Amino acid sequence: MGKVYTIHDIAIRLNISKSTVSRALRNHPDVSKETKTLVHEMAAKLNYQKNILASNLASKNTNLIGVVIPEIARQHFFAQALSGIQRVAKEHGYIVMVCQSNEEYLEEINQVNALVNSRVAGILISLSKETNDYQHILNAQDRHTPVVLFDRGTDKIEISQVLVDDYKGAYEITTHLIKQGYQNIAHLSGPMSLSISQKRYKGFMDALKDAGRSTTDAYVLQCDNLSLDAREATERILSLKKRPDAIFCMSDYMAIQVLKELKSNQIQVPEEIALAGFAGDPITEIVEPQLSTVEQPAFDIGVQAAKRLIMEIETEDRDTLGFIHKILDTNLLVRESTTS
Repeated sequence: MGKVYTIHDIAIRLNISKSTVSRALRNHPDVSKETKTLVHEMAAKLNYQKNILASNLASKNTNLIGVVIPEIARQHFFAQALSGIQRVAKEHGYIVMVCQSNEEYLEEINQVNALVNSRVAGILISLSKETNDYQHILNAQDRHTPVVLFDRGTDKIEISQVLVDDYKGAYEITTHLIKQGYQNIAHLSGPMSLSISQKRYKGFMDALKDAGRSTTDAYVLQCDNLSLDAREATERILSLKKRPDAIFCMSDYMAIQVLKELKSNQIQVPEEIALAGFAGDPITEIVEPQLSTVEQPAFDIGVQAAKRLIMEIETEDRDTLGFIHKILDTNLLVRESTTS
């Protein structure tokens, strides 16, 4: 099979220290560009392959950052957030390891425990819709693994979080619908176990209240399964004697499913029913009509969350650092689906 070369072999051939080789392989900013080039060229020549697990077990100071997200496939938001995380991690010499909880609490626990046992430097988490207990996160912190939440947070534990202003975004798009003259606005919410669902629901209800609208008559349907439930919710809306003339969906993905159902029932958007989403997914510009939405700064959320995590990783006295709650602003995008 041939010899397996190590950092020690690279260091001997270049007559530099093993620590310099290690930092160069991580693209650490303290190492000169010339040295990095020499190290990477020698590593390629020797076909050096880092044993990440062995390296982690040998040292408490790893260069791995674990990221746990609910899903990737249908979520442009998380793809963008991961791009932001990756950029910051690379600039600081860290490697990103991405795990998917599939919106399952037990799987989230398994992923977090696996990352901690692999001695990652820190963990970024966007909570699953089932998560309502946070002992696995507290356990990670107790084992000196910094954790930062992003996008989906909680007020149940002390922890740094980077979120968007879900309340303001929902309030603004609901206010837009009211100003456009829509009288009977429905809201399709996400799982109320999620803080983002709660905040968007509250923003919707407060916008109605501040406009002098009745909140007791507000038509709200909770959609735990964003695709199946959105379709079924649309069918229920269309069966009502007094149909809503506008629908605000908790997510763009949900709004796309609603649009599909409305079209299959020959309902004109926005002439018969206006439709709005939340996220700022690029698909909202492609569909016909283009969907109004609330744009989230997904890339910047990833950047800010990664910066905070690395700060907590590299601060020797974390107790003096404390925790932060960073709230990023949203942007209302008004398009054809809500303007007649």
